[in-house]
Amino acid sequence: MTETQIVEALQQVVIDCKILEEVDYHSVSLRGELYKLGYDEENADACIRYAHKGGFTHCIDPMFPSKSHEDGKDEPTPVFACYWGPDQLRSRLEWFLPRRYSHDA
Repeated sequence: MTETQIVEALQQVVIDCKILEEVDYHSVSLRGELYKLGYDEENADACIRYAHKGGFTHCIDPMFPSKSHEDGKDEPTPVFACYWGPDQLRSRLEWFLPRRYSHDA
């Protein structure tokens, strides 16, 4: 995927999260949202890596370790920790996505 395609995919997640906030509020993961929108594992991985590089580093996906609360060392991120309210996921994505790609849904 090109960077433009990745940003567009993440923006689709933002739009879907806005919809979920209003009509079906439930916890979602970035990976789950990307799969829901039709992206395969390879493309979802590319989008998640881009988001991680953009600063969304806390419990984004199990492919990235998290810091232990006890000793600050890296430890595997459990899947359940990667779920967010749609408003939380949306705000984390909007934080680093380029403004030129932002759309109001």
